[in-house]
Amino acid sequence: MRLLLFLGGICSTITVSAAVLTVTTTDNINPSSGQLSFKQALGQVQAGDTIAFNIPGAGPHLILTPPGGYPYVTADNVTIDGYTQPGSSPNSNPILAANNAKIQIVLDSRNGNYTLMDYAGTTPNDDTGFGDGEAAIIGVIEAKNFTIRGTSLVGVPLVGPTREIGMYGLALAKGASARVSGNWLGVAPDGTTVAPTANGISGFRYRGRDEANVVTNTILIKDILIGVGKNSSNAPADFNIFVGHPAIPVIIEGENIRISGNFFMVLPDGKTDFNVTRKIEGSEFEGAIEIGRAGNNTLIGVDGDGINDSNERNIFGGTIPESLGGYDHTIEFYGQTPGTNIIVAGNYIGVGVDGTRFENAASPLNAAGDNASYRFGSDFDGVSDAFEGNVVYNYFPSTTIPASTLGEDPAKLNFFDELKATALVSVRGNTFVNNLPMPASLLNGAGEFLPNYYGKALADSTAGFTPALVSNSTTTKLVGTVPLPGTEYPGVAIDVYVADPEGIATGIATGVPEYAEGFVQGKTYLGSFTVDGPADLNAGAGVFEFEASNLNLTAGSKITITANYFRDPIGSHNATTITSPFSAVAVLSQGTGGGPIQFTAVVKGNSNLVLNWTGGNGPFTVEKTTSLTSPSWTTVGTPGERTLTVPIDAEAGFYRVR
Repeated sequence: MRLLLFLGGICSTITVSAAVLTVTTTDNINPSSGQLSFKQALGQVQAGDTIAFNIPGAGPHLILTPPGGYPYVTADNVTIDGYTQPGSSPNSNPILAANNAKIQIVLDSRNGNYTLMDYAGTTPNDDTGFGDGEAAIIGVIEAKNFTIRGTSLVGVPLVGPTREIGMYGLALAKGASARVSGNWLGVAPDGTTVAPTANGISGFRYRGRDEANVVTNTILIKDILIGVGKNSSNAPADFNIFVGHPAIPVIIEGENIRISGNFFMVLPDGKTDFNVTRKIEGSEFEGAIEIGRAGNNTLIGVDGDGINDSNERNIFGGTIPESLGGYDHTIEFYGQTPGTNIIVAGNYIGVGVDGTRFENAASPLNAAGDNASYRFGSDFDGVSDAFEGNVVYNYFPSTTIPASTLGEDPAKLNFFDELKATALVSVRGNTFVNNLPMPASLLNGAGEFLPNYYGKALADSTAGFTPALVSNSTTTKLVGTVPLPGTEYPGVAIDVYVADPEGIATGIATGVPEYAEGFVQGKTYLGSFTVDGPADLNAGAGVFEFEASNLNLTAGSKITITANYFRDPIGSHNATTITSPFSAVAVLSQGTGGGPIQFTAVVKGNSNLVLNWTGGNGPFTVEKTTSLTSPSWTTVGTPGERTLTVPIDAEAGFYRVR
């Protein structure tokens, strides 16, 4: 901080260092002389200061919220660092393991005390985003770059004389920005005692209003980091845990939000989920994350920059549907304006760090917004692609929602349950097990939704919008058709997957005629090919033929594909892309051969030419042209095992094997 002093007409600049305020007692009501309480520290903190801890004795240390709560944080660049307490240490395990942080500072509102968020706006008419029915353990008003780390925030969902006030762990207001890393919210340091506030983190927009109640300005919550920051020097230390919040762990109205490297609704062991709708009463559950009012430049998961990507995943417990007291989706966006550059990548949804399956029966992402654009999975730009695919295990166990119940309303069989026809989603490289059809039901909008949705990318979406593998595809050659792209999305790439048998069985069991072959989806991503690129052996419009030996397929493999239509160059970072539904399953036969084709022709008698070849991968097609200057190739026969006899006529002929 700099201060300007005017002494006798002389201007002098001095620098005042930011202070470290060290909390030395858990007593917020009557701290002894010479001690500093957490409440006192919050009352004294100025811009740039750090609140540290050095409380005597063995921890964890429970710092009970005092009556009336704490002062708001209003100064910029304030840090609360629980890891300064002796005996504490941040997590050191990777994200796909148990969190081993040793939390020693517990900000504890289980006594029902709170900080009311009914703060005064600039004018009496302003909508501050919070009301007299909302409270927090810590409230941050307008302050920029607030940081909290190394704490456990525990409480109760509802407080007040008649339990009419919703309690939040951290509340961000009037454009406050924050970094929340290395904390446990809703769970005590023992890793098993669950004591949540209603919301973990809440941040709502502020709207200025004039005397006529007309909105004059809007202040969003921006530049929020929850978990691992970009280029973090110690990503595991940044992991947060959110457990038990019966309303929602995180709700933020704004943009430029990064949520990476967290457990949501999962205990610190990483393999035990906590289904709040079954275990805690008092609030209406709204999923794991909600981002509202803007949504632009939101990252949930892996950023794919080659730094810390394996530790930027989020692990989500299961969400049961609204009909059972849960919610319709795990991640929600609302009020998008317009909702561009939203990335959901590398997350585990409905499955723990060790592969344990959670009770889960809801859409992973609603994908709302009239003009929003989402990437769900990888962009395949060549950087950390293997970490960017989401792993989504759903509709487990089958008793949660029987397949016959799913079939009662076929129009709602939507992977993205609020996707608009004018929006778009890229869906690449994910692991899908037992999910609903992606991106949406064939019967959505009385069957008109999908043609309208793909109309922006295809030359004629009414003619079909799903690619297909043809019956002569083999373990060494994939042959198929693809709907023709329109002028705005000219590039097309095919993604190849091993099909998921669970989704197929569930879809068949629904009894919906349009899904007689089940809910086909990709369980294991295998590879990608560019249609009409150098590897495409068939240059015809709407068809492709790819050498597939490098995919290491076996006879009987059940394969499905998607077609991805690109507005930007294929392979570019975060290219604007729209992904087709998964194709019908193709069961591959054994391919033959390999390597370049060696071709020979032998005249047999006076009337036949015998063509023979070795190498290559079948099945094969033999074609003929009468001119190499301007060839027009026509198929002359379907060969047997690397041989074909064709009649000799008076016309010159040139032959090729494909």
